[in-house]
Amino acid sequence: MRIDMRDPDPRTALARVVDASPHSYAALSRMLGRWDGYLRRFVVEGEPAALRPDEHRRLADFYGLDERALGVRDLWSDA
Repeated sequence: MRIDMRDPDPRTALARVVDASPHSYAALSRMLGRWDGYLRRFVVEGEPAALRPDEHRRLADFYGLDERALGVRDLWSDA
């Protein structure tokens, strides 16, 4: 899978990765121990404001990507 590492927006970056993979937002949300709509809501509605650092890292690890490939986390968010 070819990922554009230049996109700093984590929502856009995650959407590109998920849309190019066979995995659903619901399945990935469950992998994180969240309810089925968690990641879809993050991407579409912007809630939560940012993924937790461990969630961001776990998704990157799952896809075999550097964390920056999933966008730049908002380190100052309390989400």
